[in-house]
Amino acid sequence: MPTSPTRPLPLPAVYGHDTVAQAFAAAIGEVMAPAEERLDDLDAVLDPWRAPPAFLDWLIRISGARVEPGWDEIRRRRAVDLAARLAAYRGTPYGLGLEAREILRWVPPDFTLVVDDPGRVFTDSDPAPGAGRMLTVTLTAPAGQDRRALESRLTRLVQVHCPAHLPFKAVVTIAGS
Repeated sequence: MPTSPTRPLPLPAVYGHDTVAQAFAAAIGEVMAPAEERLDDLDAVLDPWRAPPAFLDWLIRISGARVEPGWDEIRRRRAVDLAARLAAYRGTPYGLGLEAREILRWVPPDFTLVVDDPGRVFTDSDPAPGAGRMLTVTLTAPAGQDRRALESRLTRLVQVHCPAHLPFKAVVTIAGS
């Protein structure tokens, strides 16, 4: 229960006539009021969509959100918002597609992302995977897009989501080229 400077901390009845205890409780209540108000607003600070811009970098660090230099505030907030889901699906085609759609805004029909995933779990009784086993991710973008910039972004995205033991290739094609 939040206290205010005008209302001291509640005391047990045994201290009801103790003026020193009442004065101490009033002083503690006055000192604690700003901290309690801050705690009441903590959910706004931890919410990526309501947090003040000054807290955004801190939220990025504590959530483990993946952000890149040059991202605007909205994209950074989206990254924090999706950080837990992306952590759960890191290393999967679903996680790669989720980040591509939600953060990079590579959404159909303008952008098409195809993940050719040769992956599956191999056990000792399975034949060893072939030497040419490679994850291939292909992004088809609309005309007028900068192929090099898209290749760079796609490569960074695939690096984050590709299992460490699996080589990958990132391919960008521009529609109409």
